[in-house]
Amino acid sequence: MKKIFTLILTVFLLISCERKQSNFSEEMIEKLAYRGKIIDGIMLPPPPISFSDLYVNLDNDEILLTNSNELFFFYKKHYSKKFKSFKEFLSAVLNDGFVFDRRLFKKSGYLEPFRLNSKIEKEYKDLIGFDEFFKKYSRQLTKESLVLNRLVIKENEDLTIGYILFKNGYNLSLDCHLGNSYIRKREDVFK
Repeated sequence: MKKIFTLILTVFLLISCERKQSNFSEEMIEKLAYRGKIIDGIMLPPPPISFSDLYVNLDNDEILLTNSNELFFFYKKHYSKKFKSFKEFLSAVLNDGFVFDRRLFKKSGYLEPFRLNSKIEKEYKDLIGFDEFFKKYSRQLTKESLVLNRLVIKENEDLTIGYILFKNGYNLSLDCHLGNSYIRKREDVFK
């Protein structure tokens, strides 16, 4: 009995002490929350990182592709009383799984939510780990850069692939001129 109690206590301590790693560090949240400077009465725009793709969850199991500038608009309009600061709001959205009311985005008229592609989602779950998924959907463009492997991606699959990459610590950036979607580790994007 004493051994069982000790084993249960040990497992409980291990589980309770295990710290969930945040998707976005405090420094990353700080950079996304920064809204720019005012110099000589002129407001300078926020830094380019604030235009990076972010994915948020909606209450009807849809996902929304957005960025911190658009989230700042929704924070000011709908959530500034619920959260003390935009930084706190971003942390709740990006790290704590805050779920938005879809009706707020429907009213905006320009943000279009999507549902995860069930085929890609199943494939991600069936593959052994994220590494296999990553190998399939990325390709080496140059020695230093990876891009989405468009040869294996069908229509309506790219948003789900981007979301899965995002959830695993990667960001996509689109080169409109060449049509490539570059894949970069989030830490590298925020340097």
